[in-house]
Amino acid sequence: MHTPYRHTGAALLRAAAAPLAATPTWWPDPNNTAQCRTWLAEVWTRPGFAAAVREATGGLADRIEDLVNGRPVPDKQVRRAALSAARYLLRFTGRPTPFGLFAGVASASLGPGTTVEWGDGHRPVARVDTEWLASIIEALESYPELLDRLDVVFNNLAAERGSRLQVPRGGSNRVSVRHNAVIRFVQQNASDPVPFAVLAERLTTAVGQDPAKVSAMLTELVRRGFLITALRAPLTVTDPLGHLLDQLHDAKADTLPVTAQLVRDLETVHAELHAHNRAELGSALAEARRAVRDRMRSLSGAGRTLLALDLLLDCDVRLPDAVATELERAAGALLQLTREPSGEAVWRDYHRAFWERYSTGTLVPLTELVDPATGLGFPAQYPGSTLPEPVIEPSRRDERLLALAWQAVAQGSREIVLTDEAIDALTEGRRVDSWFAPPHVEMAARVQAADTDALDRGEFTLTVSPARSAGTLTSRFSPAATGTNLAAVYRTVPTLVEGALPVQLSFPALYAHAENIARIPAYLPHVIALGEHRPPGRAEAIGLDDLAVTATRDRLFLVSMSRRQVVEPQVFHAVALDKQAPPLARFLAHLSRAFAPAWTGLDWGPTAATLPFLPRVRYGRCVLTPARWRLTRADAADLDAWRSRWHCPQVVDLRDDDRTLRLDLTIPAHTALLAAELAKRGTATLTEPPAEEGLGWIGGHTHEVALPLTASGPQLPSPLIGSLPRLATRTHGHQPGSDAVRWLNAKIHTHPEVLTEIIADHLPKLLAVLDEPAFWFVRYRSPNESDHLRLRLRVTGSGRQAAFAREIGEWTEHLRHDPLCQPWVRHPALSG
Repeated sequence: MHTPYRHTGAALLRAAAAPLAATPTWWPDPNNTAQCRTWLAEVWTRPGFAAAVREATGGLADRIEDLVNGRPVPDKQVRRAALSAARYLLRFTGRPTPFGLFAGVASASLGPGTTVEWGDGHRPVARVDTEWLASIIEALESYPELLDRLDVVFNNLAAERGSRLQVPRGGSNRVSVRHNAVIRFVQQNASDPVPFAVLAERLTTAVGQDPAKVSAMLTELVRRGFLITALRAPLTVTDPLGHLLDQLHDAKADTLPVTAQLVRDLETVHAELHAHNRAELGSALAEARRAVRDRMRSLSGAGRTLLALDLLLDCDVRLPDAVATELERAAGALLQLTREPSGEAVWRDYHRAFWERYSTGTLVPLTELVDPATGLGFPAQYPGSTLPEPVIEPSRRDERLLALAWQAVAQGSREIVLTDEAIDALTEGRRVDSWFAPPHVEMAARVQAADTDALDRGEFTLTVSPARSAGTLTSRFSPAATGTNLAAVYRTVPTLVEGALPVQLSFPALYAHAENIARIPAYLPHVIALGEHRPPGRAEAIGLDDLAVTATRDRLFLVSMSRRQVVEPQVFHAVALDKQAPPLARFLAHLSRAFAPAWTGLDWGPTAATLPFLPRVRYGRCVLTPARWRLTRADAADLDAWRSRWHCPQVVDLRDDDRTLRLDLTIPAHTALLAAELAKRGTATLTEPPAEEGLGWIGGHTHEVALPLTASGPQLPSPLIGSLPRLATRTHGHQPGSDAVRWLNAKIHTHPEVLTEIIADHLPKLLAVLDEPAFWFVRYRSPNESDHLRLRLRVTGSGRQAAFAREIGEWTEHLRHDPLCQPWVRHPALSG
């Protein structure tokens, strides 16, 4: 099978710090307090484990140390601590996702042979937790003396909704204020950064109110997020504490009595973290972090962990080129197997709505389009969207795939083996054209081979996981950890459209703690900044007022009007766009890829979601999806019988999205963790884990290797070739009945079988009566409306709109009597 993707030569290893063999050989009965005490005392001495737990949750670490040191701990707390420690220990040995001291990263390379060198000099790199830092900034912004010295800018995510102005907050929540003349004045005068004191003086002069009241009102706008101060670093600044200190120094905050001590303390924290990240390895690093945490806690107790840690693994891994080649082939197979070859249903519906409202060849300003009062609003499934959600029905491809699954079940097999011919049969020979493939993606793989020699001989299996785009799994780690090859990939990512401008999308997450994974360098020279205070001179910013959306017959495009160029926003981090991004950021991130084949893991379709078992799917040497079991609370009542019925193995991965926990279903402590998951969610997803013997090549470490892949096929032509599409703003067009109307639109609802008769035999009669005006029509089918003929006629002559409407009405009356149609539905006219 032809694959449209090629690897870039850059790779990142993500691996658990401890090998799988470090998993304990015995586990306590979670209901036996004495066993729990003994077990905790034993595992707490395992190398690196206590330090890892302390960095993740200091409260649990303190409780266990009290117990180990003989201080009294209630029995219930002992049992609870044992289960928590069991979860962390399984994570320590069994999950490769980077997190604190549990798992880390290292650069990996590709070459003619396998080499693995694994040392013990793993380096922790510490920075302040972004939730803690947000609390510090909020405190600083509450001091009027300091606020007067800071620049502020109005939040460009603020959106007008009726008489209110709203900005997004956590989840689907929004904060709003009345959009009166005062707020409009502030919005206009702070569209670019302006000193708070200057803005307050201007507003005081404009409204003639008491300066103290004006300052209090502006301070409240800062607190609510409508005004953003310079203290808040853009998301392309990777040292936000350093940025904060720079701004405080510029504002001479160290000379203000209310902030001077806090500035000195923050300087100390920054200096101590800088020293920690460059110090020699050893036990002193843990003590240094403890001292920094104590200082930070004295300033604010906010944040889950106070410090965010990355672990740079002391290892050097080179994989054979055959691994990358197999990943390329697997990417091609997943692309062909996609359930949505022409893009997501939500976006296809949105494209249809755009086409109905604006037609093709029209530029609609972005901010007007996403405003539900002036445009379409956001697509279905977005907060506040009024568009109906599409109904996802099983497809013929889903039915064929499930038939293979149940054939495997009937044969007592846990595996489906796909070939190119089998994929053609599943998709009825439909091939996804490489023109439409997402321009860059990432693939992660758990590599399973007995040893390095077996890997070199090609005796390996890859369990693959696709990721959204280049950088999703790899970009948040510094070049010092990953080398410079990955950064070069991000700077040169291809675009879907020929000549399009790749632009980095920079935005704060809706939840402050998510910024720990969202802060990455500015890899691209152009940026779209949302909800940020962005100082001039960093990267060329493209303003929202320069962006518009246009349509062709099969997709939407984002356009910079000043550049006459298609723009493709890029997101290089792993923030969950559907949950943690502002709606406008989510819209922009998805728009350029929304009509490409959906890039996901193997999707069995909606019917499969509740099935108790789905088999492994293999393509070549790649497992596209592992065998999966769905366990309910009722099933768990007799777990052994359920396992026997569905041939579930003893050792499984408990899975929640990309988070896994390796469980042995014969161990009570493990099944207690499973029971907790069932109590929380009602069901549990179990998948087969990588075999321990398959980790021999890398010393038994659970891992995954992530590679960016770029499309090698041709690009789509730009829709801007030739003349620029016309601009349609909220004042564009004419109201029905206006003498200026140039086009009249009508829907003729009928059965599709008679459309040809209407078009061939009856439409010419109407055109003759109207003196042969310019026209076009569409045989329209939509899940939201009955089938109809959509007719558009150019009104010829001044003031003839009413005459045209009358003639169309008489014509449709004849069609009704034949009978060939339902009553005519007239649509508001559009100007041509």
